[in-house]
Amino acid sequence: MRVKDYMTTHFATILPHTTLSEAVKKMVDEKTNSMVVIDDTEKPVGLISSHLLIKEVVPDYFKDDPTYSQYGAEGTFKKYAGEVKDSLVSKFMITDFHTLTLDDFMIEAASYMMVDRLRTIPVVDNEKKVVGIISRTAAKKALYDALYDTKTKNPPEEEDEESLL
Repeated sequence: MRVKDYMTTHFATILPHTTLSEAVKKMVDEKTNSMVVIDDTEKPVGLISSHLLIKEVVPDYFKDDPTYSQYGAEGTFKKYAGEVKDSLVSKFMITDFHTLTLDDFMIEAASYMMVDRLRTIPVVDNEKKVVGIISRTAAKKALYDALYDTKTKNPPEEEDEESLL
């Protein structure tokens, strides 16, 4: 069971100098909860998720004790979103992540998902350019194939509503 048989080639990318507001728009437009941050040579340099975007908006004191958020006035979320809308993706992206190659085994993909607590792992070619991603949905399909002794070569795309973390 190889990564190339389960990866999806339909994935979103973004550049590190993109703003939070542009990233949110792209995620909504592309109907995704995660994107691979690439450099000008299409090599992965980071990962972002809707979770990380929202985390950037929520003030630290709400993160420490979410019960304080119930006292927020109408417009509080909009106020905090406005304060960080120009933050660059490079400020809050995940930079410590593993990449997979086309010929890696799915057990490696699943192992890194568990250890790194990621829901998406970039797949790179020999030049280290991103050519696909392995999502938890792909890992689930590989598990299904292993349990039921089937082979779903390039399984149909399924919207993965999970984020990276």
